[in-house]
Amino acid sequence: MKRVLIIGLDGITFDTFDPWMEEGILPNTAMFRDGGVHASLDSIFPPITAPAWASFMTGMNPGKTGIFEFLYSRSSSFDLAPVNATVRDGVTLWDILSREGKKVISLGVPVTYPPEPVNGVLVGGFLPPQGARDFTHPPELLDEIEKRYGPYPIYHKEVYQKGKVDRVIDEANDILRYRREMTLDLLKEREWDFAITYFEGTDRMQHEVWHIHDESHPHSTRSEVARYKEKVLGFYREVDETVRLLTEAVDDGETAVIIMSDHGFGPIHYYLNLNVWLLEQGFLKLKRDPLTLLKRLIFTLGITPAFGYRTAMKLGLAGLRLSKGVGGRNVIFDMINSIFLSLENIDWTRTRAYSKGNYGQIYVNLKGREPDGSVDPSEYDAVVEELKKALRAIPDPDTGGKLMSDVFHRSERYTGAYVERMPDVLFKPGNMVYKALGIVDFTTRHFIEPTFGNSGDHRMNGVFFAKGGEFDVRAERLPEISIMDVAPTVLHALGLAVPEDMDGRVIENAFRKEWIESHPVRMRRPYERVDKSRMELSDTERQEIIDRLKGMGYVG
Repeated sequence: MKRVLIIGLDGITFDTFDPWMEEGILPNTAMFRDGGVHASLDSIFPPITAPAWASFMTGMNPGKTGIFEFLYSRSSSFDLAPVNATVRDGVTLWDILSREGKKVISLGVPVTYPPEPVNGVLVGGFLPPQGARDFTHPPELLDEIEKRYGPYPIYHKEVYQKGKVDRVIDEANDILRYRREMTLDLLKEREWDFAITYFEGTDRMQHEVWHIHDESHPHSTRSEVARYKEKVLGFYREVDETVRLLTEAVDDGETAVIIMSDHGFGPIHYYLNLNVWLLEQGFLKLKRDPLTLLKRLIFTLGITPAFGYRTAMKLGLAGLRLSKGVGGRNVIFDMINSIFLSLENIDWTRTRAYSKGNYGQIYVNLKGREPDGSVDPSEYDAVVEELKKALRAIPDPDTGGKLMSDVFHRSERYTGAYVERMPDVLFKPGNMVYKALGIVDFTTRHFIEPTFGNSGDHRMNGVFFAKGGEFDVRAERLPEISIMDVAPTVLHALGLAVPEDMDGRVIENAFRKEWIESHPVRMRRPYERVDKSRMELSDTERQEIIDRLKGMGYVG
């Protein structure tokens, strides 16, 4: 093929796009679908933005990229740092293409900061510190962009607040249009063989206002639906217009276009508080000192971080969770840990397991790995099996069946040099309206608690559309593919061999039968990985990013 363009729409799902295409809300996306092929795209687990896009760009599972969450533990401690491109292993799609002499454009994809040199241009995405100016390659590109379009919007800052939904929608539209115009001009003015542009707003909108277009959601109200639903759908019409403008800009008969998401989306109704469950099951023990006993009494009375957040929402203060800078946010989180139960109150000498983070991440308190490990390595397998058995036994409060559809040890799902860094036991509820929450260590006194804040969250089922070039025109949905399949498919489409260390495969049935038969997939030895000096952020920068991710509901 001559060229490939990828349009990355974070979090898009057929669960909403299918009915909206049929209802005429997304006519351009429907036309694109009907002129090519499409498939449900299986994300990696957990379906979190940072590891999902890292697996996309390398074609590798998180055990090889080393990116499992937005944060990673530094030197066997509870000290966490945000992930970035210098801690991401594997060779990216645009690095491979650059080495092979292809011209590339990469705009805004997560986990690309600091930017790597490419044969073309790259704008880093999503995790630069507030105020950073070093997220483009070449460095002068940022000044060129801002001279033409104004200050570059790195982050979405608005969150759902009752009566202020306009702010979320207006910001999402503004950032969408800014990045769309930037992309259109770069596609027109720069030479390129491969381009990818990323839009985060589709993810943020679903997190914040899912309950407005989903009238069955417990948080949905008639007044908000009447006032805002058409405006929410108007944002998706703007996304659809973006699809039209970008595809028309490259409609030369030889350029292939892929539209994809990193994961799907759906409603959340309940939070699962894993440390509460581990405490109830006896895996986690608290200290017996007076301060911890007092905190536990307060906790038992229902005075918890969740209570505080619900109160803040009622007072119209929910926007504090995405306020600028560290400042008061550090004070807030320090205050939460000083007043409420936290990891500081755990008796590690008697604790066998604990949870840190979202999406069901449980760690064994292992000697020699954890700062104060209590589980001997000889007991590790037995503790893992005990945890798995206990998780499988949790009843679904609505159906009486099993709450968990998938419980596994990390080695059952991942391979690679970084598997040992991952949580020991993971799980996925059969119905993902239940979501494990780890924003603070003990959010509420109940294991299962109605949600607050976000009304939508991630699912495993993203989307993949492909049209143009040598992609087929069958207008049918293919069998499910993996997010790791996209990179090898792009390489093959551009006439290159696929590295043997990629876990993904070429989506052969996406191409015209005659073309794929005459262009069989070729494999090659892995590309040599470039040694990268690890980027160490200042304490202020590190905390600012962590606080922002907490405000978005992404990390614990």
